[in-house]
Amino acid sequence: MIKNIVFDMGGVLIDYNPEKALYGELDKESADIALAEIFRNNIWSEKDRGVVSAEDILALKGGLIPAHAYEKVAEMVMNLYPFMPPFEETERIVKRLKSNGYRIFLLSNASLDFYDEKKNIPALSYFDGYLISADYKLIKPEKEIYLTLFSKFNLRPEECFFIDDVEANCEASRALGMKAFRLQRGDYEGLINALKENGIVI
Repeated sequence: MIKNIVFDMGGVLIDYNPEKALYGELDKESADIALAEIFRNNIWSEKDRGVVSAEDILALKGGLIPAHAYEKVAEMVMNLYPFMPPFEETERIVKRLKSNGYRIFLLSNASLDFYDEKKNIPALSYFDGYLISADYKLIKPEKEIYLTLFSKFNLRPEECFFIDDVEANCEASRALGMKAFRLQRGDYEGLINALKENGIVI
């Protein structure tokens, strides 16, 4: 029986979409460079792992950004959260699950600035606990981050349902005994159906 619902953050609770943010703020050439060199680059994953800081990224990559775009790119590197609005529909689902007695947890690849920004994500007020990758120098889909989740909150994987927007992360969770659903943008009907199919009251 499922007792715990585990949510990813970017793409699930909030609109993590660097392309939308960059192309909405910059010319195409600058946005292309920023995406390739920073936001869709391994260096951003290393920021989520907690081994590279925003300042490190700007020191290493800032010289590649066209001068006229540097200030905006630097603003986003230092804090992307203002460009990632919360999904209201996900918040409603979280609220319903919580009211039906499920424990709610966060498992997210995110840097430590999460703790300064979480107050601006309304859904998180219903959560029982958070596991942020940068705290443990681990990132999904590495097996160890899921094992850390189970240990930290005393969870049994077979009692957990995991929701992420990346299939590789879902596959890794299934390999450890969790049920999982890949939430593609806006597919809340699919999510609700998957929850019901797994006996979850929603």
